[in-house]
Order: sequence, then C-alpha cells, then structure tokens
Amino acid sequence: MEIVGFGHPAKVDYSAMSVEENSLLRARPTDEPARPPLRKLGVAGTLRYWLTRVISSRGLIISVAIHFFLLIVAFLWVISAFTDKAAGQATYIATGAGGGAAGERAKIVEHNLQAKKEKTHAKKVARITTKSTDAKIALPDLRVSAVMPDALSSKLSGTSSKGFGGGSGGGIGSGKGLGVGGTRNFVGKPVMGAHIVATKVAVFMDASKSMARYLDRVESEIRKQFPSADIFMYSGVWTNVKDDVIIGGSRYKGTTGRTGAPPAKTTDPEKLTANGKRIFKQYDDNFKTGCVGAWIDIMRNERAYDGLVIFSDFQDGVTQYRSPKGDKSTSYSTRDATIIYCDSVRSRLPTDDRKPAEKHWEDELVNAFAAAKSGRGPRLYLFSTEIEPQPIFARCVAASGGQSKMVEWLRSGGTPPPDADELTIGKPMVVQGATGSTVPGTVRATR
Repeated sequence: MEIVGFGHPAKVDYSAMSVEENSLLRARPTDEPARPPLRKLGVAGTLRYWLTRVISSRGLIISVAIHFFLLIVAFLWVISAFTDKAAGQATYIATGAGGGAAGERAKIVEHNLQAKKEKTHAKKVARITTKSTDAKIALPDLRVSAVMPDALSSKLSGTSSKGFGGGSGGGIGSGKGLGVGGTRNFVGKPVMGAHIVATKVAVFMDASKSMARYLDRVESEIRKQFPSADIFMYSGVWTNVKDDVIIGGSRYKGTTGRTGAPPAKTTDPEKLTANGKRIFKQYDDNFKTGCVGAWIDIMRNERAYDGLVIFSDFQDGVTQYRSPKGDKSTSYSTRDATIIYCDSVRSRLPTDDRKPAEKHWEDELVNAFAAAKSGRGPRLYLFSTEIEPQPIFARCVAASGGQSKMVEWLRSGGTPPPDADELTIGKPMVVQGATGSTVPGTVRATR
C-alpha cells in the first residue's frame, strides 16, 4: 500500500502491525473524500487545491488583514512626520523686543540657511596682564566670522542703541537679524554740550531783558534735537515759598497775577503741542506769579514729559517767607512776611532760619525727581550763563539722573568746548551756597 502526502510515496508493511492497527489504518471515514495525489493534478490543479485551503482558513485571512492595516498606519505616520519636519524649516526668522510697553513690532529678517551650518571659530589668545600703571599694551585684532558682516552692517537709525537696557537686541544664532525694542535705552541727544536723555521735553526759558540776546539761539539749539519741544518763556527765574508752599505751585491755593517786569519775549502758543497749549491755558497765571518755582512744581507731575529743561542765569534764586502769627491770608503777597531763607546773588542773610517742617517742600521736589530713575518722573537739565544753579535745583538734578551745564561760552557767541560730549551723568559734586555752606548734589560734565 502507498501513502500519498507531501513527499514521495512510502511502502507500508502491514505484516508488522497488529490486527487492530491494521484495521484502523485501512479504514477511511465515509464522509471524508479521498484526497487525490498532487502529482496527478498538474500545475493548475495544485494551485486550485492550495487556494481552496487558504480561503478556507479564516484565521489566516484575519491575520493577514490585521498586518496589512498595521502596515498602512505605519506608512501614513512616516509620511506625516516627514511632512511636518519639512514644513518646520522656514526660510525666515523673527527676532523681537524684550520688555517695554511701547515696543515696536519685531522686524522679520531673511534667514540664511547656509549660515546656519557655520560656526564662529576664534583663536585663543593668551591672557595678558600687567601691574604697571603706565604699561603700553597693543591688543590683537579681533577676528570676525564670515557670519557677522551682514548683521554688523545693518544700519541703526535714530539715536537708539539696540540691544541695551530694556532687553532687546540682535546677534548671531541660528540665523541673522536685529531685534527692536520700545525701551528708552538710547544715550541721549546733544544740546549745548549736554546729553538730554528724553523723548519729549518741556523748557522754561528766562526771558528777562538781560537774557534776551540768548533766547533765539537757545531755542534753535533745542529744536534741532527736539522739534516738538514745548517752550515756555517768563521774566526771571525766581522761586518764592511762603511757609511750606511754593507760591503758584501745585499746592498753592492763593490768588495769582502778574509780578515783576514784563518779559522780553513771551510764550508763543502756536509753537506748543496740544498738551503744551492745555498747560499754558490752565497755568499761565501761576507761572507769572511763581515763575520757575511754580513751573517746576507743576510740570514735575506732567507725565507727558520725560525731560524738563531750564535755561537762565540763576541769579534770582530761592526766597522763603514765614507768615506772621495768626495770618490766614491766601494771598501771594509777602509784604508782611519774614524772610527766613534766600540764596540769590543779592542775598545778605547770614544763616538759614528755617525749621525742619518748613523744608518739607524741598524733600517733596527731590523725591518727585528721584522717580525718574524708575521711569515714573522726568529728568531735570539746567543750563546757566552766570552762576551755578541753587542747591535745591542741584539736588533735583542729581536725584533724577539729569545734568547741569555752565554755558558761559554763549556770552561771546561761541560754541561748546570740544570735550563737552564725553559726560559723566549722575556724579554728585559740591555746590557753594549763598551763606558759604556747601551742599552736595549737582551734576557736571567731566571727561
């Protein structure tokens, strides 16, 4: 007997089997058809046979379907990841400002993809030190990478310095570009030898007859840097204080009116900004009554200005009065009052007779200008043709971080000294008072 299977037929020896084994092997179920030998089916028959077996195997079909589904999912995932990566490689970058409430919109600069692969290689230079105070050392030239010229050659407009202070800036990283910020981080605009660090200024000009010859030139010098400056002109530069209140100032409740000689030139409302016109209309009488004292006391609270400028000879100075006992008058008149302090060039007072409570107005002014260092108040700038400004003004300048400049060269129609642009801001110095005492505070230009 032959047994047909997957291999060649084999002979079975029935004689070696028991009777039961022989009968079982020879028996075939009646419901199972006999399987024909594959070698007799031919190629087409063999294919039909195996196809029938595959189709009948449901488990195999389910397995193949699952694997095919997984293959499709994997293929779609790979395609999606490749597309996202390609889309993320933009051809530009945006670099922008740091802090600052009024920052400009960040500039978008083209991104050099080729430069992305370059690195800056700087040759290490040995550290050079010396303890000699007069040693002469020549520093080696700084090597600049090929990536830097494009960024360094970008034109910086205005007087703003990019990348300083408020936190905005430019540099070389994955691309090239410059950041733009809205912080007021520039070094200042030159005016008659000083640097005024401000964007909007208000100016008080002593328009008395002795100062008339300077007015046009000074106004021209200021408007070169600040075309929209609000310039106020009044006759004199005095400050009168009654008890502890600046006459005509923000806390003054008395009457107002013209005092002193008329000015050689008056304020021109047509040259004022909208805010300047409002101030002029509201406080003109106060300024006529209290002069520079009233002006500075009111203007220190005007948030539209980050710089206040005073131009004068500063000869009038500060005069403080004490009202008679029982006097409740609100008039600005000081006829019956007692002078307890005066620092003008005409003062003959031997001492300062003020009580601590009568000096409170000075501390109030100084604290107001000290707020400039945190951006909550204006800086103060003084220009004098004759004498150093009074001690209270010097203290306000030092507190605000402004400057005080002597401009004697204006008397001969000259120009600022050549070294006037190199300044040390905020450095206190000693001011000689009218009584011979010394008061720290003013700021001068130094090399």
